[in-house]
Amino acid sequence: MILLTILRQIKPLINLFLIKRTLNKHTGIFWFLILLSSLVIAFEIPNPLSLEQALEIGKNQSLEVQKQQLIINTNLIDLQVAQSNFDLKASLDLQLAQRDQYSDGIDDSYTFIRLEKTLFEQNSELGVNTAQQTIISAKQNLANLQKEKNIDIMHRFFDVILVDMQLETVLERLAISAIQADNVQDDFEINKASEVELLEKQAITQLDVSKRVKVEAEQILKRAKLADILGINYEDRPDDLIKPKLKHYFSKPFASLDELRKNAFKNNTTLQIMHRDLSSIKHQINSHKNDYGVVIKGNIRMGEQAYLREKNGKLRLGINLTMPLGNDNTRQQAIAKLGIQATQIELDIKQFKQNLSSRVLTLWLTLNELKQIQKSLTTELDYRDLYLERASAHYEMELESDIGDALTQFTNTEYKLAKNQFDFVITFEKLALLTGETP
Repeated sequence: MILLTILRQIKPLINLFLIKRTLNKHTGIFWFLILLSSLVIAFEIPNPLSLEQALEIGKNQSLEVQKQQLIINTNLIDLQVAQSNFDLKASLDLQLAQRDQYSDGIDDSYTFIRLEKTLFEQNSELGVNTAQQTIISAKQNLANLQKEKNIDIMHRFFDVILVDMQLETVLERLAISAIQADNVQDDFEINKASEVELLEKQAITQLDVSKRVKVEAEQILKRAKLADILGINYEDRPDDLIKPKLKHYFSKPFASLDELRKNAFKNNTTLQIMHRDLSSIKHQINSHKNDYGVVIKGNIRMGEQAYLREKNGKLRLGINLTMPLGNDNTRQQAIAKLGIQATQIELDIKQFKQNLSSRVLTLWLTLNELKQIQKSLTTELDYRDLYLERASAHYEMELESDIGDALTQFTNTEYKLAKNQFDFVITFEKLALLTGETP
């Protein structure tokens, strides 16, 4: 009875809504229904969150991005180690010893400062080149992860907006069913309606209440997911979101399927990394085949020694040549192992290109479908708008009117249009990511 008492107060609000709509047909239809529910979340954040702000907040919050950055830092250290092979190295040689010679004890202690530098190493560029290629691939992978993160943020941002729009529709239906149940209650009290009719309307109202509770739970869940990906506490979540303007996505030219596939095979980040890995392995194979292990080092030594003291304080220069003799089984095994790795990557590239082609086709077909649906829903929304205008006019003139149904149909079409638009944008971004294009 309390619910019915509250709902009796809603009828004047409908008239107020019609007046406002006459003044401005784009005025929001949500707020006159908000009085129905005491459980609707109260949004109190003074500054609503935009999509651009959300992307900026979540820019550095991805754990995957952070881990990839650590991989890059590790690879930079490996590069420094590889480049340091030709650095001048200094060492201190210290020995306290006694030498036996013809039964006379000879002091063989010495202290030397030793400088050494690698002058030539046949395969010196291999480690540096491999480390550099690894860093380039890791940085590309990092940029790809950041783009994927942005798409995920967009998806969760859109989900919050959609669930809020869904609640509008649910509340409108609840208002209408509650008013209908109230009217039947009045008729029942004067014996103009049966108990069966009354229970039917009350059951519909309770079902709409259940839908409202379910959508409100979805509001909490969607906001929690958005807060999670932005790296903020749920208590600090952004409740008010600004609906982004995305119509420019639909004005962008559509590339042909063949062109998109060519771009994907040329620009796809993952595919580029795989080709670079293959090129690096082939370079390593060639380097190993031409590597005879020749290493030339120069050294300088100066110091004091207890034995042959006349040489103390004099520079001692030397050049060391190292070159293995005979067959190097280790080198042959390394070449064989690298050959297997190269074959594996070639097979992976073929398989990835097949999957990539299929994914591009799927996204391209989906985009075309969503673009056509967008046109249909835009036309439907115009129809729903005009139909609601007519239903409103009939209601004002106290003629028979289905204004309640017209109102819910209009709001539901707005929801479907927004959802289709968001789906189009996400699909467009995913296709741009695959083809390496800038959205």
